[in-house]
Amino acid sequence: MTKDSEYYRSRIFWLGHVVFMIGLVSSKALISFGTGILILSTIPLFIASPKKLLAPPPQVLGFFMLFILPFISGLWSSNGQAWVDSVLNKILLPALACAYWLAPGITRKVFTRLNLFQFGLVLLISIYSIISFFYTPDITAGYLRAKTLKVLLSDDHVHFSLLVVLTLILMIKEIPRFKQEFNRTLIFIIYGLMFWLFLYLHILGAKTGLLLSYFGILIWCWKRANNLIKIIALPMIFGLLFTAYQLIPTFKNRFHYTLYDFNQYVHGSIVNGLTDGARVLSWKAGIDVAIQHPLIGVGFGDLEDTFMKWHEIHSAHLERYNWLQPSNEWLTYLCGCGIPGAIFLSLGLWWIFSKSPSKKDLFFVILFILQVMMMWYEVPLSSQTGITLFVFSICWYQFPQEKLISEINQ
Repeated sequence: MTKDSEYYRSRIFWLGHVVFMIGLVSSKALISFGTGILILSTIPLFIASPKKLLAPPPQVLGFFMLFILPFISGLWSSNGQAWVDSVLNKILLPALACAYWLAPGITRKVFTRLNLFQFGLVLLISIYSIISFFYTPDITAGYLRAKTLKVLLSDDHVHFSLLVVLTLILMIKEIPRFKQEFNRTLIFIIYGLMFWLFLYLHILGAKTGLLLSYFGILIWCWKRANNLIKIIALPMIFGLLFTAYQLIPTFKNRFHYTLYDFNQYVHGSIVNGLTDGARVLSWKAGIDVAIQHPLIGVGFGDLEDTFMKWHEIHSAHLERYNWLQPSNEWLTYLCGCGIPGAIFLSLGLWWIFSKSPSKKDLFFVILFILQVMMMWYEVPLSSQTGITLFVFSICWYQFPQEKLISEINQ
């Protein structure tokens, strides 16, 4: 490719990445639009070097493994439209991974600026969310009824809390670079804003963000901290949580709601509106369906119909909004593709990590483990937002940096 074509390709890629990041905090339509631009930026490279497609990096093959069996399950899915919808979501796994793999080279300065742009977007949405606290008088009481502060992106506080955690990890990774580029005052401001996002997770009260952030802290302490910090890590964490309980009313009410929810389903009572209770019920549904269809599953196109029929029999006393598909990625793949589906899911995740050049980087390990841990109680690989967050965080972390390292070595 000529320098001019590579220059314009890089501009298209930057535009797509910016639109994509704006979409991650505000709009699924912008996620789709940004993803389309990112994929579009690879077309000139396909035309100039078609053979490049024949030798993808091994971690990209892992994303194909996550996609291939849901795609093949169309052969035994009777609901073709539902299967198409599922495949259109999951095609983002290999497609977006390839877009980042084939992205044009960017300078370290641009990479840092794009990370700061993402940080700024997340900060803005957290401020918008906090403002809703003041013009919604009953929001604190609402935390006793599974309500939370408003966020953008369809009010999806679960995925937004995940994005906050991922953003903090990327920012912590960039701190050495910030110290080289910025003065001490600006560094302190960045630290302060990062602390605000950590505090915001407690105010928001989303279990996903809190669980993953504290688990990430434990992993860091175990791998990097001295023996004294390792000993006091758990008491410090419980101390932070106790302080949050005492000082943050939304966190306190969320804790009591979660405790009430837990007390209901452990005693066999699943009632309307309890999020964890509905999640536990979805696991039961998933286990039943997986046992009935162990070899090839029911097909990803028939998952919704199958689980609606299961809930009609077992959950008729609940409102339909409690009738969930399994909130566990392995159960979803088991039900959709049978035992081979669960094997390919496990193999694909292992392949993405084990073949990554960043696998010895502690921050990458934390970033990867937290998202895989989330897959045990959520299904990020079954929704557009979850899929794009996973692929973006894994690929953005390594592919631009690989190209930067390659340029330095040359």
